[in-house]
Amino acid sequence: MNCRIAPTFVNFFILMLFLSFVPIFEIAAQEDQLYVGWAVADITPDKPVALVGQLYKRISVSVQDPLNATALAIETRGDNGRKEQAIMVSCDLLFIRAQTQKKLQGEIAKRLPDFDASRLFLNAMHSHTSPSVIDDEFRGLYDVSNDKGVMKPSEFETFFIEKVTNAVVKAWNDRKPGGMSWGLGNAILGHNRRTVKSDGTSKMYGVNDPDFLHYEGNEDNKVQMLFFWDKNRSLTGIVINTTTTAQVTDGTNFVSADFYHEARENIKKKYGKDIFVFFQLGAAGDVTPANHEYVYRRAEDIMLKRKGITARQELANRLLMAVDEVIPYVKNDIAYKLVFKHTVAKINLPVKEPPAPPFYTTDDVKPAEIHIIRLGDIAIATNPFELFTDYGVLMKLRSKAILTFLVQLSCQNDGYLPSERAVKGGGYSADNYLVGPEGGYKLVDETVERINEMWNN
Repeated sequence: MNCRIAPTFVNFFILMLFLSFVPIFEIAAQEDQLYVGWAVADITPDKPVALVGQLYKRISVSVQDPLNATALAIETRGDNGRKEQAIMVSCDLLFIRAQTQKKLQGEIAKRLPDFDASRLFLNAMHSHTSPSVIDDEFRGLYDVSNDKGVMKPSEFETFFIEKVTNAVVKAWNDRKPGGMSWGLGNAILGHNRRTVKSDGTSKMYGVNDPDFLHYEGNEDNKVQMLFFWDKNRSLTGIVINTTTTAQVTDGTNFVSADFYHEARENIKKKYGKDIFVFFQLGAAGDVTPANHEYVYRRAEDIMLKRKGITARQELANRLLMAVDEVIPYVKNDIAYKLVFKHTVAKINLPVKEPPAPPFYTTDDVKPAEIHIIRLGDIAIATNPFELFTDYGVLMKLRSKAILTFLVQLSCQNDGYLPSERAVKGGGYSADNYLVGPEGGYKLVDETVERINEMWNN
């Protein structure tokens, strides 16, 4: 028996098969017009404050340079009312407290009815010369109730929320059609700060110890950048993601944004005073600024004297060179329409028995809030930890994005998340933590899964 399928039926079957996949292709390729808005708030306290970051109280006696909170509002608008939103705020603070972000979101919900306030998130640059927002920070370690004329942390929080609310509203209301491009540069800004001794134990620093064996981990000296442009291809702002904390001058008694202040000024001086500079910290829980490196320390100090600059200026200059390195190329690859997706997730991570005071407070909230964003070929993924570099490497390797911008110290403060090898070695930053390696690997899995979902559908 000679069975033949009619050509018309075959054509119909192929057509139906094709149409069944069209929605998938359309979803994967939805590129909508990008809208971008910027604003910056000066969050420098107008009174002396207790500076957090060291395990003793320091009252500020001066302001070396201003603390900023930079707001970036992004939105895409498509057919049939389709849209996506996010507002990110980078803060010159030690870390972000969950209560502060929630209060800010509450204010934004009142002021911006067309924005979903849950899609606003903060990140900190880990400045050790900035104030706290909680009066019993580290269970009263920085108590100023008896210090006359000193601003209480709760007072600073009120001041901070007012300033940042106004900046967020301005950024959102000022959003205009814009474009984005990305760049990858290089700058030696930091190095691993944990060392392993000959007996297998670890500690912070210790290169000069007679039993020093090797550094425990690695560092990431890549500088990831997002460039935002107006409709005339003029630069409006840059997002710069590094893995070096604001700790070059971290034991002083003045208010400061550390070397990121000089970096900001360098970029604005060269590329325009109206340019916005938005900083993010990648996985940097076991990294310290390059001026704390000991192998070349003596030679580095001599080179600084020869150049007539400070260590902060040196790192800022390196960061500017990273921008200079890529900006001639990113100008030619601006996308004004792109895929934008934003997921907010709450992740339950296994928690170690909480360590002794003063390291954690009642603000240590579970579950962990993370934000996952896709912007074209780029992913942004937040976490609330001082995340060790090993986890950052795993996330970047497994992500389907061309570049994955990890943003630590975001949304809340859950302390150090040490690597498996760090916990085995012990020492500060690996012996006082809430979430350990088991939670770290789960964070990697959950983050990567959510990133890759954005490329799968």
